[in-house]
Amino acid sequence: MVPGSSAEMGPPRADESLASVEEVAASIAAAIALVPAATLPLPQAAGRVLTEPVRAPLPLPRFDNAAMDGYAVRSSDVAGASPATPATLRLVAPSSAGQAAPPELPVGYACPIATGAPMPAGGDAVIMLEHAVEHGGRVLVTRPIDRGRNVRRRGEDVAPGTELLHAGQVVSAGQMVAAAALGRTTLQVRRPPRVTTVMTGTEVVPAGQTPAEHQVFDAVGPALQALLADLGCTTATLGPIDDDPGVLAATLLHAAEDSDALITVGGASVGRHDHLKQVLRRHGDLHTWRVALRPAKPFVFGAVRDTPVFGLPGNPASALVAYEVFVRPALLAMQGHSGDRVRVQARLTVPFSQPPGRLHLVRGLCWMQADRRLVRPVGGQGAGMVHALAAANAWMVVPPEVEHLPAGARVEVWPMSASEAQAGAGAGSVRVRP
Repeated sequence: MVPGSSAEMGPPRADESLASVEEVAASIAAAIALVPAATLPLPQAAGRVLTEPVRAPLPLPRFDNAAMDGYAVRSSDVAGASPATPATLRLVAPSSAGQAAPPELPVGYACPIATGAPMPAGGDAVIMLEHAVEHGGRVLVTRPIDRGRNVRRRGEDVAPGTELLHAGQVVSAGQMVAAAALGRTTLQVRRPPRVTTVMTGTEVVPAGQTPAEHQVFDAVGPALQALLADLGCTTATLGPIDDDPGVLAATLLHAAEDSDALITVGGASVGRHDHLKQVLRRHGDLHTWRVALRPAKPFVFGAVRDTPVFGLPGNPASALVAYEVFVRPALLAMQGHSGDRVRVQARLTVPFSQPPGRLHLVRGLCWMQADRRLVRPVGGQGAGMVHALAAANAWMVVPPEVEHLPAGARVEVWPMSASEAQAGAGAGSVRVRP
């Protein structure tokens, strides 16, 4: 049992201090384990972390071949060639890509050759089409060429036994190209984490159903599924379930059997119907549940059957902030990723004030104007307000010690999506000011 678990925690006091974001993040990092490796087809390995090196069993290129279309020649046959006194060579049968290497090239001959086609023995250079004129079964070469020019030699790119890919690398298009060039169809990588999301709340109904007057739609679940898919997780969603500790306990205990992580939404605070802390104390471990974070103070982290449990608040903004600050880095760490995120600096266009004491992720709108990146808060910042989320494209990060920021202050900004990160990454990005 780690410090801060249920054995050391009593009921909250009014003056009880909040855990810092750094303390909670460190507690989570210490409890997270890597998911096992799996052998996946190349396309499915994209974005995942290699768990073993890949060494070349053969040279690349596998044979001497032409780097461009032209004529394979012996460089000594065209020494001294010029437009005024071209070298005249007889032609042999052409060499085409995908066919066996042609016979040895005789002295005084040229071999028409395609890009990637095998070089004939004796040929040591390729004359570009622009530097030759073919006529009547002969080719006139108008300039000399160095030995080895426009030829890709066997093994010049990768020698046999070279460690081409390294354990810990993230597989992207370039790594897949390299693996496929070696004849690989699979790679051993960290498998996708299996994440089960449990939606809670007697008052919550899925979108598509008709809610009663006292019920609300599940506003968080679809966004979580998209965010988890973006991290490469396989997902399952349970609920919404009633606010009943027995139902919650049974659901978590069952889901933990086939999950690498559990995420609950709702029930993380101190209300009469908030049962997550009680369930974790009774059936697992409760590591932390009060964080100096705005919104998302009642974030819960614990475990059931050694499966990490991330308890997100039910309010939409709070749930997304807790996910960004705590859950996203943890799920990336499970896969062997560094967990780093895109962080940019922007100029605040309006003054901003807050009560100090908690790290504040403010819903903001970030855009480029000429060569400057600008940001401003949007809408009300209440934890349950969705209008600001609809208008936002970034989180504006305000440190806990800051009480006031004047217009023009530089602030850290986290883009809300990969597309926003790409759009705002460069000073030359063009964005329309709202």
